[in-house]
Amino acid sequence: MAAAAAALCLVAGMPGQALGAGFSGAAAEDGPDVPTYEPAESAKKIKGAASSGEGPDIGPGLYTDSIGRGEKKYYSVSLDAKSSAFISAAAAPEPGAKVQTVGEGLEISLETVDGNACDGGTQVDFGSDGAAYPIADYATRIIGAEDECQKAGPYLFSVQRKGSETSDPGRWPLEIRFMSEPGLKGSLPSAPSDNRAEEEPPTPVSGSAKKRAHGGTGFNDAGAVSRGVWKDRIRPGETRFYRVPVEWGQQLNAAVELGSAKSPGEYPPTVYDGLGVTMYNPARGRFDEDQFVQYSPDQSAQALAYTPVVDYGNRFADAGYDAPVSGWYYLAVTVSPKTAQFFKSTAPLTLRVDVKGKAKPGPDYSGDAAAAGFGVSAEDREQAEKGQTAAEAERSDTLQLVAYSGIGAGAVLILALGLWTLTARRGASAGSAAPAAGPGAVTGSQPGNGPVQSGTVPLWPQQQHGQSHGQGQHQHQGPGQGPPHNWQ
Repeated sequence: MAAAAAALCLVAGMPGQALGAGFSGAAAEDGPDVPTYEPAESAKKIKGAASSGEGPDIGPGLYTDSIGRGEKKYYSVSLDAKSSAFISAAAAPEPGAKVQTVGEGLEISLETVDGNACDGGTQVDFGSDGAAYPIADYATRIIGAEDECQKAGPYLFSVQRKGSETSDPGRWPLEIRFMSEPGLKGSLPSAPSDNRAEEEPPTPVSGSAKKRAHGGTGFNDAGAVSRGVWKDRIRPGETRFYRVPVEWGQQLNAAVELGSAKSPGEYPPTVYDGLGVTMYNPARGRFDEDQFVQYSPDQSAQALAYTPVVDYGNRFADAGYDAPVSGWYYLAVTVSPKTAQFFKSTAPLTLRVDVKGKAKPGPDYSGDAAAAGFGVSAEDREQAEKGQTAAEAERSDTLQLVAYSGIGAGAVLILALGLWTLTARRGASAGSAAPAAGPGAVTGSQPGNGPVQSGTVPLWPQQQHGQSHGQGQHQHQGPGQGPPHNWQ
């Protein structure tokens, strides 16, 4: 009983998924606003410093901050000499805010305290001209890389916002994620001879959409998808995130399609950069550049994205270095706000997802890579088959716990009632076989109680004399008069 009550309390305390993020009801599609990026609930609020000597300490985990136009923020990091570090920054401007494709975005870097840059800094820009959407990338310290960052000690992680004076003046919410990958036992592998990084995109999965996907607002509430054809709906100006489990030795191939719409005239206008897809690895490292294609309402548009074969040695390769770990890979799909002239509320979206290749054993880590956020579990694969977000999977597990607890509590209750009844009947049988009552024994009727047998234990409490049927008031129960009230 206590286990069932505790499980029910867990369900009551779990946060529900916002309608705006999941399109799980009609109310979501009727709303005029475009959903914004949802940071992780567990993220810690921090404030980066303008000076490299005053940056707050960050360790493995999630953090939130904000950054203004032209601002640069520093954070202090302590690294050992065995683990690789992946530190990402995701910026979430207001959807549709004014930005430029060239030079507008984030510059992300990791360096020693004396200014030597680690071989893993980057700059991420917008791929669609004129309208903002979430962008992300990481800086890394890779064990075995040829740089000045192999020693244990203090390091500096920094994020700088780049942009012109005419771009979005608002502050951008910032989410920082620090992932520490355990080192390997033994020697490091070399770069693979062929990771298919420079091949043409594979042919997309064919067939009509048969599964419903639920894209999220960002990395934290991204909807899981597996191999197959999925359908969803998206607002003009919105970015929806999806995640796919990809194991060692496998390759992710995805095609995203924006369906046609009713043409406003004989010569419909074309929206350049109408549909875009961006792919990220499990540490939120971006693959190459955003893939945007033009859109015209008289036909559907398709954007492609694919990864090289996932291999630990990719981190040392000239091409394909952005697929060095297994785990959840992300697809961020963006539709231009200019498509609102074709779609009154939401537009049909099709995702063709293919995970090619047979899963292979991973490297021999010296620590728990799964606990650090790397790798694919059986639960991950199940979530992808069901199309669940992380929150939905957690809620499903809790409801299952409630069901098991309820079944267990019910079985205990039935067993207890059975034992109590058996004991009572054995007592009654013993009383019937007892010797005749001697002098002074109470026989016949007792005032107000009606006739009773000597030595008999009543199965249920008797009613007060004269009590009408259905009044629901019972005599005080003494020892042996019946089960507790909460068992009835």
